[in-house]
Amino acid sequence: MRYPVLVLSVAFLLAGCREEVQEESVPSPTPAVEDKQTVEQDHTSLLSYFPPDGSVASFQGEGNEFASFTLKTTYLDTQHIVQIEDNGGVTLLKIYRITDTSIDLVYREPVDSNPSMPSTAEAASYPVLETILQKPLQVGTSFQGWTIESTSATVDTGTTVYRDVIQLSRSEEQMTTTKYFAKDIGLIRKEDRMETEQDEPFVVTSTLQKIE
Repeated sequence: MRYPVLVLSVAFLLAGCREEVQEESVPSPTPAVEDKQTVEQDHTSLLSYFPPDGSVASFQGEGNEFASFTLKTTYLDTQHIVQIEDNGGVTLLKIYRITDTSIDLVYREPVDSNPSMPSTAEAASYPVLETILQKPLQVGTSFQGWTIESTSATVDTGTTVYRDVIQLSRSEEQMTTTKYFAKDIGLIRKEDRMETEQDEPFVVTSTLQKIE
C-alpha cells in the first residue's frame, strides 16, 4: 500500500509545479523613455499648455523693438482661453479653442488697452483661423505647415531651465519660425530666423522672463 500512496504524492507534486509554471507571468517589455513620454503627453489635456488663469507673462525680445511683449491670460471656460498681447505698439486680443486633439486660434483682432471680453457663446461661434498645436504630441506630427521636432527639448530662458519642452517649426520661403511650449506654462520662446544675403541670418526672438 505504501507504493501507490507514494506514486499519488509525486503526481500531486508534479501537478502543483505545472500550475505554478503556468501562473507565472511573463514580464512585459519595458517601454522606451521616449515612448512613455509620448503616451503621457497624449493623455495630457492641451489646456496644460496655457499659463494659469489671470496670469501675466513678460517676454523679452531681441532683434526687433516689438519683440518684447506682455501676455495676459483669461479663461472663459476650460475650452476657450483669451490672451491679450501687448508689445507696446499694438494690443491684440486672441481667443483659443481647446479640443481633445488640438489648440486652435479662433479670433485675433487689435483692441484698445482695456477690451471687453466675449461671452462663451460668442467664442464658441468663431471659426478656426489657425491650429497652434495638435496631437499626437510626438516627433514628426505635422499640421498646417508646422512639424513637431522634439517633445523633450531643454530651453534655458535665462531665468528658468525648462525640460520636456515641445519644439515645433514652420518654414515659409526664407523664414523659419520655431516655437517652444512647456507644460503648465505654454509658450516660453518664439524664434524667427530669416536667411539673408549676409553671412549671418536675421534672427528675432521673444523669450519668457517671468510670469505673475
